[in-house]
Order: sequence, then structure tokens, then C-alpha cells
Amino acid sequence: MRINNLTKHLFAGTLLSVLIFFSISFITVLFHINSPLHRINDFHELKIGFPFIYYHEFMVEFPIPNSGWYLTNLILDCFLTWLIVTAIYLKTKKLQNPNRH
Repeated sequence: MRINNLTKHLFAGTLLSVLIFFSISFITVLFHINSPLHRINDFHELKIGFPFIYYHEFMVEFPIPNSGWYLTNLILDCFLTWLIVTAIYLKTKKLQNPNRH
């Protein structure tokens, strides 16, 4: 029964970490869209990711943006978010039920 309970908590922690990862990514996009500093001399730049930037887009000529994905940084961001959120979730569940091992 212990393994089933742990699996359920790991699944819930993973679901929470996915939601938090998407929220952090969306917030980084909002900061770049709303910031008046992202347009200097009609130069557009967009960086997505925290703490590692995993997507970068910039404008050299007006109609065509240059962009690139950094998959290593994307994987690191996903893993770091999962590790922190799931650890905090499991710790809070353990603190709520101190008699359970």
C-alpha cells in the first residue's frame, strides 16, 4: 500500500510541477512583451525560460525573426522545476501526516 500512496503523491507532484513550469514560462513571456526595454531602435528580442533560457528570438530584418531552441536548457528547466516542486509537495505531505512512514 505504501508504494501505491507514493506513486499517487509523485503523480500529483509531477502534475503540479508541469503547471508551475508552464506558469513560469508564461510569466517570462509577459515580462518581455510588457517591458518597454525590449524595443530599442526597433530591435525585438524575446527570451523564454527561468533560470535557464531555452528559447531565444530576435529580429535582424523586419519580416523574418531569427529564433532558436536550447533543448538542454529546456530539459534542465523541466527537471529542476520537477525536483523542487515534487520535493516540496512530498515534504508537506509528510509534515501533514507525521505518523506515516
